[in-house]
Amino acid sequence: MNNPPQIQGYQFDQRLLVHPLAEIWRGRSFTGMEVVALVLSTAGAADPQVRERLGNSSRSAALSPGRQETPLWAANLNSDHPYAITQLIPGQSGAERLLDPLDGLLGNDEQSLDAVRSQLSQYGGTPPEQTHTAPELPSYGAQDAEQPAAERSVVQDTAAAVQPVGKVELAREYSRKLGSWVYVVVVLIVLIAFTITYSVGAAVGSAVKKEAAAPISDPVKPAALPTSVLLPGVSKVTTAAYIRTGGPGLVGQTYPSGTDVQVIKNLDLPFAFGWPRPPSVRELGESSTTLYRQVQTVGSVVNPTKSSSALIAKIAVRQCRDLAGCLGVRTAFDEDWTKAFRAPAPRTAKDARTWYSVSNTDPYTLVMTRAYSDAGRWWLVGVAVSAVPEEVPSAQGVFNDIWRQTN
Repeated sequence: MNNPPQIQGYQFDQRLLVHPLAEIWRGRSFTGMEVVALVLSTAGAADPQVRERLGNSSRSAALSPGRQETPLWAANLNSDHPYAITQLIPGQSGAERLLDPLDGLLGNDEQSLDAVRSQLSQYGGTPPEQTHTAPELPSYGAQDAEQPAAERSVVQDTAAAVQPVGKVELAREYSRKLGSWVYVVVVLIVLIAFTITYSVGAAVGSAVKKEAAAPISDPVKPAALPTSVLLPGVSKVTTAAYIRTGGPGLVGQTYPSGTDVQVIKNLDLPFAFGWPRPPSVRELGESSTTLYRQVQTVGSVVNPTKSSSALIAKIAVRQCRDLAGCLGVRTAFDEDWTKAFRAPAPRTAKDARTWYSVSNTDPYTLVMTRAYSDAGRWWLVGVAVSAVPEEVPSAQGVFNDIWRQTN
């Protein structure tokens, strides 16, 4: 990725770090605000674990209640090259605040991280104790800082011995005393000059009458950032009560009424469902919009000592605004969860809210996407259940029970 990243509303012109998984660029927003962006490379974007770690790290850097600063300015985890952007604030380098929560993404490469912190020290960041500047990165440190301590001592002693103080030294002393006030005065002069020029131009423009005035075009406004840049995380919900019902299912066999099953209700899912034997549950993580969970049983009814998983259910859940909102994002939702679970996409429509598919290969696989409402909230649910041949009835029972619990 040799060219600057093309992110709408931002322009980047200086690459601060090159890494096999990511790059760090410095630039400006359309308002002129200085920002720093961490952009995943093609290799980093192709690794689901790296993308997930970028999402988790970005949420940890985002503004939370009670904080007085905003390390994270923007992020997009769904683009071809996911990125996170932070603002440069005088006195505390935005890039350094972005690096601290995201250094694990760069592989904890201390040499690369120290090189970036050294370059960003001029913007207010704290330089590392031992700076290791990467060969391909330019050095932004002052030449005086690179002199050995012995040479600086000799120079200081020599300067102190010079008497009397000349005009040049006196001018330097006044300059040190003035400090940042010089910049404040310059800014005020520029603002005053701009105000006077604008006022004169406005007065002249209003006095001149144009015979053929061109139609005034609408002001240019930057396009709104995609909704995926907001990273509040998936809100936790209360799991609905498990309902023991009989009746037909969607595919194959169902649990007979009164069957003794293990109720799965401790996975932060909005619904509970039954499992035929003692299960092993696992949280596979979450993105900014979707929860990923897994339930499995090791050993089959025919061979209980079998070490591999005989019955596995993987579940993805995403909250929607309403039914229309669920249907609008269903295609993208199917691409996400089937790719994460390495499962086929549902193809057969049961009704306007349910799609499923059956694969009779080994392992036997059932997949389903379903939109449903509970307690005033709408949800999209993606399910992939796989089993060895002797566990096919159990797989159908789990699959049908999830379908009925989300009715």
